[in-house]
Amino acid sequence: MKQLNVQCLCICVCFAFILAIHPALAIRYEFDSEKEIADWELGPQATAKVKDGMLELTVAGGQNSGIYFGEDNWTDYRMEVKARKLVGPYFHLFARVQEPAVDFYFLEISYNSHTTSLFMFSGGAANEITGGPRPKRPDSKDDKGGDAYTIVFEVEGETLRTYIDGKLMVEIQDKTYDKGRPGLGGRDSTVAYEYVEINGQGIPPTAVEPVDKLAITWAELKRK
Repeated sequence: MKQLNVQCLCICVCFAFILAIHPALAIRYEFDSEKEIADWELGPQATAKVKDGMLELTVAGGQNSGIYFGEDNWTDYRMEVKARKLVGPYFHLFARVQEPAVDFYFLEISYNSHTTSLFMFSGGAANEITGGPRPKRPDSKDDKGGDAYTIVFEVEGETLRTYIDGKLMVEIQDKTYDKGRPGLGGRDSTVAYEYVEINGQGIPPTAVEPVDKLAITWAELKRK
């Protein structure tokens, strides 16, 4: 019994340490059910469905639109997605989306110009803030069934960073928006998202880490 108590104490101490150094655990969506997107907001001309463990998002009508989630008061965060372009010329990721969802920052991967870029929308009008020549769009390492990328969009204070497959694409400073929701999107495109993971200081720990993630954490701690 004493040995069991010591093990439990060690687990509790380790778990408390993890919470101390990671005060906002990542929220991860893996799209196993329509319930995961039940409270997400669709933008103009956007439709979404969960299919075969993926979120399939279609944006039509020439709109820079998509689907938005989270809270208006989220500030600094890092969003990572695994996305596959099925149809059309663009991927988009949104950060610090305002209410209503016409003003925001967005990362764009373009198949028209073969580049990636960063925009700030204000008053519904686009302002490019890439900060120099647009970086070339990388060739997808996984192009079976449509190009797939791991894309990251970070917002930290006035600094915005974008990454594709681990490579820094754009790093720029802009102070227009200091908080707002993240989102996924495109333009005249259909994109399938395998997962979305987001974490950061602007996301309170009570914004829930899924129960199965905590179970995995406990299992790892027990093994150690």
